[in-house]
Amino acid sequence: MKISKLKMFKKFLKFATLGIAIALIVAFFVHNDIFMGLQRAIQNKFYDFASASPEIAIVAIDEKSLSEKELGPWQKWPRENYAKAIDILNKEGAAVIGIDVTFPNQSIYDEKDDKTFSESLKKNINVVLAARYYFEDGGRIAEFPNPTLLDANPKFGWLNVKMDEDGFIREIPIFTVSKEGTYEAFSLEIARKYLVTKPVEFHLSDHTYKFSDDINIPVMTQVDSKSNQPSYLMYVNYFAEPGTYTQISMSDLLKERFVDKKGNRADLKDKIVLIGPTAADLQDYYLSPVSKGVRMPGVEIHANNVQTIITGKFLRDQSKFSLWATILGFIILNLLIFSKLRIRFALPFLFIELFGVVIAGIVAYEQRIFLNVIYPILTIIISFVGAFLLRLILVQSERKFIEGAFSHYVNKTIVEQIIKNPKMLELGGAKREVTAFFSDIEGFTSISEKMEPDKLVSFLNRYLDEMTNIILNYHGTLDKYEGDAIMAFWGAPIPLATHAKSACIAALENQKRLEIYRQECEKSGFPPIHIRIGINSGEVIAGNIGSKNRFDYTIMGDNVNLASRLESINKQYGTKIIISESTYEQVKDDFICRELDLIRVMGKEKPVRIFELFGTKEDVSQSQMSVIQSFSEALNFYRQKNFVDAQTKFQSIPDDPPSKVFAERCEEFIKNPSSADWDGVYTFTTK
Repeated sequence: MKISKLKMFKKFLKFATLGIAIALIVAFFVHNDIFMGLQRAIQNKFYDFASASPEIAIVAIDEKSLSEKELGPWQKWPRENYAKAIDILNKEGAAVIGIDVTFPNQSIYDEKDDKTFSESLKKNINVVLAARYYFEDGGRIAEFPNPTLLDANPKFGWLNVKMDEDGFIREIPIFTVSKEGTYEAFSLEIARKYLVTKPVEFHLSDHTYKFSDDINIPVMTQVDSKSNQPSYLMYVNYFAEPGTYTQISMSDLLKERFVDKKGNRADLKDKIVLIGPTAADLQDYYLSPVSKGVRMPGVEIHANNVQTIITGKFLRDQSKFSLWATILGFIILNLLIFSKLRIRFALPFLFIELFGVVIAGIVAYEQRIFLNVIYPILTIIISFVGAFLLRLILVQSERKFIEGAFSHYVNKTIVEQIIKNPKMLELGGAKREVTAFFSDIEGFTSISEKMEPDKLVSFLNRYLDEMTNIILNYHGTLDKYEGDAIMAFWGAPIPLATHAKSACIAALENQKRLEIYRQECEKSGFPPIHIRIGINSGEVIAGNIGSKNRFDYTIMGDNVNLASRLESINKQYGTKIIISESTYEQVKDDFICRELDLIRVMGKEKPVRIFELFGTKEDVSQSQMSVIQSFSEALNFYRQKNFVDAQTKFQSIPDDPPSKVFAERCEEFIKNPSSADWDGVYTFTTK
């Protein structure tokens, strides 16, 4: 009985630990807003977008208005157009007019044009102009209407909106503090004029902005990552899809033709009228939660926000307390249930919970609350998986898996492949696109002759361990050791899209680790070593090669042989890493390389263009870039048979072994001119 209780207690402790782990994992996701893009995508489905307010109309600066037959290009419009539009709208009895256009500069015509507009603003006090701000040097810079228009003392508000990472506009800043003062958003200022309310104080109380005595706006405070400036945001409650609000073309308005897009007479009396661009050429359009693939003009976003304020239908997020109560509740409930239920009974319960969370989100939206459904769903799934995984571990804790035996000798990816497909152990091969890698220690024969056998083995084991760990860390497959040489490849047995890039990174990391290892060798009494690396990408035969009693997973083919040749060719140029053209074409956007030569290796007729791998774009210094540029210019002279200029250029590059090699070649060609059909290919007669 005591043993049984002890086991139950230990099981309880393990599930309690699992519960804490799940809470920490979810907390990490919540803290870093991971999957919030998916949450916002789900929120997009909740909007009730079939109720555009008849109190709001839009005068559209549309394609029709911009045509040459009508008003012409928008940039050439006189400000008089807006003054005339204001007068016509007020004549029709518009309650408030908002102009979604900024006028920071003087009219292209003359100051008189601006004064005409300014006089209209003085006469019509129901107009709201637009301003905007941007960040520069960590500060908020305001862009107001030009001084002539400001002389009219107009009301204006910020046009700025907040774009989420997925490109959607869901929130706008309600007010913003600049060195020139504190001003409300464009849509808030329009709603304020329409509701005839005076501004209260520009401050928040309990995440709420007191817009008026009767209207309190839920607010989210965020800090801009670039400027470190706070932003006070409200959700735009979208009531209408793009093009749903009553729209009149600006050109029709100026002709006093009050006909909307559907051909109906538009009544503007006592309406909120927004003038703004809708033409695609003006590029003032954005993705919105109700876009359905059609971008929404900025003026319609402001119209939706005006409607949000005048109707008082504000959206808000679920409180943090409520969210965490839900998450912890699911963790406790699910671990209690899933620790006992069989999976055939647990699965229906799981789906009921997931369905219930979605239904709760829909119901909450009816109360204008965005219920976070992603993190509860994530909690439910993790607790389900975690509970059954822990049960599996508890049942099979004594079992030794096959990967435990093989992982000491071969790459883990091969072990995983063997487990998934035991037939892999049979003989056979397949064509694969891979990158082959060969490395060798310079002058290892002379080094080994000077060392005692036990020290040599210790030295070599340490070196091979260091280099191999890097290869395996970058998803390479170790093929074999041949003395001090290492052969590896990427892209088999499991395909790897970045096989060339991963091989190059491993090569560079090998060289970096070797710099540290040389310092350690000096302290340990071992000789300092340098290695050469050759890399080539292409099609090979990959598979288990050997007899039924003994075989190895390896690769074969001409592309493997070329990688081996490139490794040995390093010593001809004094380089460390040479890659083939086929590898270069796959990694040229990620690394800095220089074209080294066009060569013909022994036993092959087709020439191969080879490159020296320097490093990543971040690691290569300016002086190295200068060497690469100078070498490229010299190589052009060389291939044009201009050996005198080529030699001069190569000799001007200091401490560069390949330049020295080419300078000597140029000297030989100067003494013994090349044949007329010389193609610039250098042929190696040895391996």
